[in-house]
Amino acid sequence: HTSWPRLLETVMLLLLSCSLSLLQQPRPPLGLGLRPALLCGRRVAIVMAADEAAAQRAEQADRAAAALAQLPPGLYNRVSFQSGGMKQAYAEEECLVLWEALKACYPTEADALAAVDKNSMTVNPSMNSPSKITETHALLVERFGAGKASEIIMQNPGILTCTAAAVAAQSDDEILGVTALVAKVDENKGKARLLVLGGLLS
Repeated sequence: HTSWPRLLETVMLLLLSCSLSLLQQPRPPLGLGLRPALLCGRRVAIVMAADEAAAQRAEQADRAAAALAQLPPGLYNRVSFQSGGMKQAYAEEECLVLWEALKACYPTEADALAAVDKNSMTVNPSMNSPSKITETHALLVERFGAGKASEIIMQNPGILTCTAAAVAAQSDDEILGVTALVAKVDENKGKARLLVLGGLLS
């Protein structure tokens, strides 16, 4: 019979041998097992970001189409032309807000359209704001009365692109003088167009 000390020694030797063999086996580089998971996570994040961006573009397109449907035909094209065709986020919606504010200042929609024809910066989001339109118009009504204020903004729609504070700093004579000047320039433009047209037809 094998003695207990001898048997214990044999078992210890076997365990030591197994441990050494495990230590001698090649080990994969640290973190190698995590790389596929990390790559997968990155791919998922990229796909999710792309989906979110596509959803935002689709939402913007829908909102732009809804705003354009409420604007008079061709009005936004003039604003886009002024900005060199550069696309601005939610510009159609902002243009619609400006148009509604401007339209409220004029007796009829036709009068408001005529004002845009004279000065399309009135509905350009990069040039104007609803507060300029409403506050400046209110100031003109307060100082000149509704009738004269309407005449001023008909002849000089550009005054509605100025802040109320800037207009308030001008005297009544200065405001009326600038209005008369703008009206004269527009009148001369009309005459010049007629002269050019007459020259082409002659």
